[in-house]
Amino acid sequence: MPSKRHQYRMHRISILAKGCYTLALALGVAFTSMPASSQESDSQTLVQARALLGSAHWQDAEPLVKSYLEAHPDAAEAHLLMGQILYRQNQPRPSMAEYVKASETIDLSAFDLRIFALDCAAIPDLPEAEKWLRRAIEEDSQDAANWEALGHIQFSSQQYQATIESMEQALKLAPRTVSDESMIGLAEERLTHFDAAETSYKTAIQWQAGHPDSDAVPLTGLGRLLIGSDKPQAAIPWLQRAVKAAPQSSEPHEFLGLAYSETGHDKEALSELQTANRLSPNLARLHLMLARMYRSQGDKEHAAVELKEYQRLHRGATQ
Repeated sequence: MPSKRHQYRMHRISILAKGCYTLALALGVAFTSMPASSQESDSQTLVQARALLGSAHWQDAEPLVKSYLEAHPDAAEAHLLMGQILYRQNQPRPSMAEYVKASETIDLSAFDLRIFALDCAAIPDLPEAEKWLRRAIEEDSQDAANWEALGHIQFSSQQYQATIESMEQALKLAPRTVSDESMIGLAEERLTHFDAAETSYKTAIQWQAGHPDSDAVPLTGLGRLLIGSDKPQAAIPWLQRAVKAAPQSSEPHEFLGLAYSETGHDKEALSELQTANRLSPNLARLHLMLARMYRSQGDKEHAAVELKEYQRLHRGATQ
């Protein structure tokens, strides 16, 4: 009698790309373990495509893989590469379909499972994303990236204590990772463990001391905590550093504007809030903050415009 695994391997998946749940069910019967190597012959075209995917010119891999698939439509390795390309292009459903196609003939690796899970998260389907990340961890529990991805999904699902535990696992495997310690700070902050959050943010900031590229998240987090503790003046230098680290992110500008406002620096506050609003024009709260700022400065015309926009966005969010 054929083994259960043999029955799995003989099964062929019909790709019904209607959502993560359908595709995940298909994947569930397509494999049970995930060795990293492909059964397809390793052509020079795919070698070149993989090299490009590991470089800054990863977009150039797409025509190579497409050309290879035209000649070898069942090449699992090529479908895996196309899945990675589509994932990077923020096309989760087509990316998932490529992984499902590859899984018809080969076992998926922990890396492949992680990308599939992140595709699920992008749809979004967070429960399915968490399920496939746990499968990836079953296959490779020593890859910090798997634990980090799980922590991010858990944070998005408001599982803050679980987020902390996953990020701690990631840090055991990849010590002094600033983004992981910052995520612990965010989770502690959501749990209202403000002292613990401050410790994590300061630790992350210390780890990146001297690095040319700073992560704005712990800087912004520490500034936000200081504002919440009625220490807006102390928050300003941290938030100034956050703005310098991430000038195109609205959040550092928003909190720096708030800190300036609470310390009587109205001109600087208005400038920062205007910048935040320009970067994230669909955030209703920024329009409300601007309306209040304009009103406090006697600019009734601009205050009315911002209040109207706030009401429009707020009304749309609640419908």
